[in-house]
Amino acid sequence: MIVNIEAQHKKSKILVADDSNLQRLMLAEIFVQAGHEVFLAENGEEAVHIFKNEAPDLVVLDIFMPKMDGIDAATEIQKVLGNKYVPIVFITGSDNDAQLQRCIEVGADDFVYKPFNTLVLKAKINSLLRVQQLYQQQYSQKQQLLEYQQQAVQEQEIAATLYKNIVHAGFYDTPEVKYRLSPMALFNGDIFLVAKTPGNQLYALLGDFTGHGLAASVGAGPAAEIFHGMAEKGFGISEIIIEINRKMHKLLPVNMFLAATIVAFFPDTGSISLITCGLPDHYLFNRTSKQLQVIVSKNLPLGIIDSFEPDVQTLPISKENFLYLFTDGVIEAENTLGEQFDAPGVIHSIENNVHGYKAVLSALDTHTKDREQQDDITFVELDCNISDAQWMQATAKKVHKKLVALSWKNSMEFHSSTLRHINPVPMVINSIMEIQGFIEHREAIFLIVTELFANALEHGLLGLDSKIKQSSEGFMQYYSAREERLAQLSDGYIKMSFNHQPTDAGGKLIIKMQDSGQGFDFSNVSSDLEQNEQSFGRGISLLLNLCKEVEYSGNGNRVKAVYEWTA
Repeated sequence: MIVNIEAQHKKSKILVADDSNLQRLMLAEIFVQAGHEVFLAENGEEAVHIFKNEAPDLVVLDIFMPKMDGIDAATEIQKVLGNKYVPIVFITGSDNDAQLQRCIEVGADDFVYKPFNTLVLKAKINSLLRVQQLYQQQYSQKQQLLEYQQQAVQEQEIAATLYKNIVHAGFYDTPEVKYRLSPMALFNGDIFLVAKTPGNQLYALLGDFTGHGLAASVGAGPAAEIFHGMAEKGFGISEIIIEINRKMHKLLPVNMFLAATIVAFFPDTGSISLITCGLPDHYLFNRTSKQLQVIVSKNLPLGIIDSFEPDVQTLPISKENFLYLFTDGVIEAENTLGEQFDAPGVIHSIENNVHGYKAVLSALDTHTKDREQQDDITFVELDCNISDAQWMQATAKKVHKKLVALSWKNSMEFHSSTLRHINPVPMVINSIMEIQGFIEHREAIFLIVTELFANALEHGLLGLDSKIKQSSEGFMQYYSAREERLAQLSDGYIKMSFNHQPTDAGGKLIIKMQDSGQGFDFSNVSSDLEQNEQSFGRGISLLLNLCKEVEYSGNGNRVKAVYEWTA
């Protein structure tokens, strides 16, 4: 231990209380010669009063004194000491054990027996003063450390609040999504994000950064910003996951990565698409048929390599399906015997209970009872009953600023080399929003352009037939063929043009889409969305419901859609 030399030579204050005038003067002379400041008291009552006013560093008390004896005086002194340490030395001429025991009980640090030896007295006093000074130094350092810790905790709490507000700023809350995030520390290495796209699709992303706590949460903010920003603009999950991977590779150190899964719900086709990147197996469970489908990871965790083409899994869903996602903290959670909850614990809870979400969490809590949490734990249940989902009926936020209709035109042409790598619809819609700014109509315009583009690409350039999607197997076959044909597309183009004109009531947006393909049979479609129970043919019905006018020409490779809005 390092001792402060300055503190050792500091002038100390000593209180001496004795009813003998001669003994008080003798003690005072000894202590003054030793370089100390001395305060004298004739009895215990006066000693307590001086102690309160002068705060001495050491107290010397005679046991027997009038008005208040040394033992009672020591008792009163202890009451006002608080967290300070002041040595108390008793002067006694008795060796009565019971009396000495009482002195110890009220805080005696040492005894000086009459007649006292001056050399021994000095040695005892100096030793106790060194102890007192060391104690004060240690106490002061402890207080500084506590203040630092309190400040650090306060700063962490502020940072954690900011972190939560940033990560969950765009979180779309809907009853169809149930989740529990249980961080091991103040900061969470797990993230769960939900967003609704302009095309009325629901996106969810579950992620698990390497480690836990503050170090594991550094990438959460940038990942959330990319997810919410791109989802709001209508980008697909492949484009979102590619951008998050690029950001994580640039941001995270080499020993860190983000295991993640992103899910997209598609109401128009009754399907979900997933990109799985290193998380444990997920489960798609049908509560009526009791069929459980295991969804395994197909891609590397994000941030390990700088770029990749994600493997997308597309699955048909029904209103009886529930999708379960979780981080490895769930299956690796241990009980008091060190046994992990593991995947069978999750599967058993899902398959044997009506409410899988509650059953899994209840079983997990029972398993880990009385065991300290060892990792961040996140468990998610996604209800696949899309037709009745609350987020399907949610309306766009109204913008109260009066919209001024502008007159403008714009056209773009995308060739096969571009179409193989990107979906241009989000970029096109964003440019339209920048020009005209009718945010409250964004969702409708996004749906119109998306449907027109999908027909031009899938039927015009790729030659796909939607009737293939009449069964689950056909559904999978359709999207598998789409990915294969798109990857091999070497020729062709899609041209989009937009013409916006003011009207007396508001404005009119004329959208034209043309592709270089063979076209498709646009005449055999249903115009009634509610009566169309097929897994296909609802796209043009949707267009007819949203647009003032939809007109196909040629072989179906040219279409004009007119969307009118009122101010």
